Amino acid sequence: MIFLRGTVDGDIESIYKNIHAQYIKKYYPGKEKEQWENHKRWYKFLIKSPSYALYTVTNKDEEFLGYVKFEIDEEFAIINIFLIEEMRGKNISSDIIRLSMEEFTFKNSKISVIFAYILEENTASIKAFKKVGFVFDSLEEYKGLEHMLFIKTLD
Repeated sequence: MIFLRGTVDGDIESIYKNIHAQYIKKYYPGKEKEQWENHKRWYKFLIKSPSYALYTVTNKDEEFLGYVKFEIDEEFAIINIFLIEEMRGKNISSDIIRLSMEEFTFKNSKISVIFAYILEENTASIKAFKKVGFVFDSLEEYKGLEHMLFIKTLD
């Protein structure tokens, strides 16, 4: 069973340890403390910013399983989902996407379109987003890399 709740400052360390730490060790060796401080500042900003909505994914025991981020721009939003490695491949991503979109759109009724940028090799994400009604639109550059753009128009 999975649960979703708004991300709070207390989740920042779990996000770092479970999602970002390996990347930091690989690409910023010897700068882990500096990167941790940057991470804390960035996520504190995201949590408070009206331009973002973050949701933490947990189990019934409140163990961190991942998070979902929406970047808001006027009438559209960009969704990103991040799960800990142990939760990948368990066919729960589409449920998490659906649940987070329901919560997000309930609080942000002006949103009419949600975009998902997915790397072509991430077949699990492509399948999960298609399962909840996202449709492939085009190939787009996103954050410096070519991604497949999937779109979900809200009713």
